[in-house]
Amino acid sequence: MHQTMEKSILQEEKEFLYNLESDVKLLQKELSEIVKAIVDGGYSKFPVVLAHPEKLAIAQQVIDKDEYHTNYNYSASTLEELTARSIVVKEREEDFKKQFLIHTDKYCVLLVHPQIMKFIFTAKG
Repeated sequence: MHQTMEKSILQEEKEFLYNLESDVKLLQKELSEIVKAIVDGGYSKFPVVLAHPEKLAIAQQVIDKDEYHTNYNYSASTLEELTARSIVVKEREEDFKKQFLIHTDKYCVLLVHPQIMKFIFTAKG
């Protein structure tokens, strides 16, 4: 029974990640503009895009899933903001910054779903 439940959860997670990947492909231009605005505006060198099926109060929503016909809504945030809100623990902030430097060719996305909350670095193009 336990193994079946684990397989079910794993399959569900794969589906969430597949939906996220298809959205990212569809929203290349928009996501690129969001990340560029955060960095070029001097807000942060560590932009984070939040993907979420429901409305969130923790970041500014910039893409509505109904308007763009995507699986998730998307909000703009930064590593600093997520650390200030204790979504990222202060002790891990430097580790995250190192990951950003390793993955300069990728978006940092925080998938916020009722069943999963996970950071993902996904290809920009």
